[in-house]
Parts: sequence; C-alpha cells; structure tokens
Amino acid sequence: MMREATFPESASTVVRTLVGIFRHQGKTEIIELLENAHAHFDQTEYDNWNGGTYTWALRLEVPVPIFACAESRLSTIEQEISAKLAYFDRQYPNDNLGEVTITPISEESLPIGQRMAPSDSEVRRLWSDSWFRLFLSHVSSYKVAVSRLKEVLWPRGVDAFVAHEDIEPSLEWQHEIELGLRSMHALAAIITPDFHGSRWTDQEVGWALGRGVLIVPVRAGADPYGLMGKYQGVAGTLDQPVMLADAIVKTLLTNPQTHGEMRRALVSAFVEASSCDAARAVCGLLVGITDVTEEERGVLWGACTDNTCVADAVGVNDAIYATFGAPPALQQSRVDADIPF
Repeated sequence: MMREATFPESASTVVRTLVGIFRHQGKTEIIELLENAHAHFDQTEYDNWNGGTYTWALRLEVPVPIFACAESRLSTIEQEISAKLAYFDRQYPNDNLGEVTITPISEESLPIGQRMAPSDSEVRRLWSDSWFRLFLSHVSSYKVAVSRLKEVLWPRGVDAFVAHEDIEPSLEWQHEIELGLRSMHALAAIITPDFHGSRWTDQEVGWALGRGVLIVPVRAGADPYGLMGKYQGVAGTLDQPVMLADAIVKTLLTNPQTHGEMRRALVSAFVEASSCDAARAVCGLLVGITDVTEEERGVLWGACTDNTCVADAVGVNDAIYATFGAPPALQQSRVDADIPF
C-alpha cells in the first residue's frame, strides 16, 4: 500500500537544520533568507521501485525585499542550499530532495509568525548584543515578580523582554511586543493559574509556534495546555527567581535548538560579569557544557585574568581550568614549578 505522500520531516524542521549549518559557516545572507522564508515541500516525482521512492522540491517563499537583494545570486544560493539537503537523502533513502526554488511573496501573504524579521538596527534597539533573547509571556498580576526574574536572568546572559499586559496597550507598545516576538530566540510562558484567561498570552505563544522557536513552559501554579503541552516544562516558583532562572538557562542549554545561542551568551556574560556573585553564577552553568569552541575557551581564559570580578571569585578560575583546561602559559608555569632544579 502506498504511504501518504509527505516528506518525513516538516519543512520548518529542515529549514532550522539548514540555518544551524549555515550559521556555523558564517553564511549570513542565506541565514537571513531561510529565517524569513515560508517553506513547504512539493512532490515532483514518484517511482514504485524499492517500495516507493519520492522526489521532493523545497519551495522557499521569501519577502520581496530579501528576494530583491538576493536576486543576482539566486541560482548560486539555491545550489548551496540544495547541496546541504544531501544529509536528508542519506537519512531517508526513499525520499530525495532534488530541487530548491526561491520565489518572492508579499509580506502580507505570509503567515503572521513568518513575516520579515526586524532589521539589525531594530534588534539592537530592543535587545542587547551577545545576550540570549528570551520573551517572557505572563499576565499583569505577576509583573513585579516577572520583572525580578528578568533582573536575575540578565547576569546569566539572558536579555528578557517583559510584556506587561495593560488594559489596552497603545499601538506603539503593541509594535514593540511584535518586534520582540519576531526577533526572540525563545519564549518562556509563565503559566500561572490565570495565564489562559489573558487576551494576550495565548497570542504570544501562537507567535512562537508559528515561527517554530522553542517554548519553555514554566509551571508556576498551572500546567501547559494545548500545542505548547508538547514542550518540556520547567517547574518553579516566582518566589525563588534565582533557582527558576538557573532552571530556564539549563533548559535552553539542553535543547539543541537554543543550545548554541545560550552557550555563546553565557561566555559573553562570564566575560562581562560585574560582580563575584555573577561570575560564580555563570561559572556554575558553564561547567556543564562540553562543546565550547577553541575561541570561546580562549575568551574564558582571558576573563579569568582580565576581569577582577572573575579573578577574585573564590573557586571560579579553578573550576574553569578544571573543566576547559588551563591556558598554555599557566600550564608551563606549573611544569616549571615542579622542576626541582
């Protein structure tokens, strides 16, 4: 019996994988195109050999401004993306991704969660460079406690956008919320008993679902529901913001979709630690990471000597050196100290 004709992976999953590959290769033009694309598969061929083999085309519809900028290199970009799809051919031998096409589409025609991302200047205005961008969805009755959580997240490398629910937010504030939703790396839903009763929180979660970004449900008196119920939740209480902040960061590190951004943000936060307590907090999260790059290792070593808040934090340097190795100069000095003559 012929199976239902669908590619084994969703188009959004394939695009996220491609974005991750191209991000590591520094292909910023392709990353921007993929992140703003409305993607879907079209079946182009079928053969009943070997139980049925399918050939698929990946269609990428992108907003007109991005298409216009990329038009002169369109065939080259399509070829670069197509070359990466060989990974999926190996994983699914009966499903061949044989073609990539990029076409323009008006932004108004795109699903709301896939409309064009904010410009770099808008992102820099809304978020801090090098920090993880986390949208905190919550109801207004908890805004004081959520603001405290935002403060605790900051020294851990997380810039949290707190969308306070007003009776009727101004159009300007709604625009800021939309910018935050378009440019966030992940969304944390603070699920209090009255979360579902808000006029805004479910819409914010819907934005995250539409964009395919990670949702971290925080069980603060209630359980996740609906489509966000598939995401791993974090148990916590707003009365203990330090423990909750650590749990959120660990979840972001655990998930492959957010691990890289969160790791890079923690390295930046360690370098810029403004107190010994902040250095210890970040160090406690860093030592569980096993995939720091050589460049990041060098940055961590530099912070251990150049940032007095890090250098003076008892036990921090030792923990960093024990986890990531000591810098070559320190290793040599230890060798020299062991020589008895």
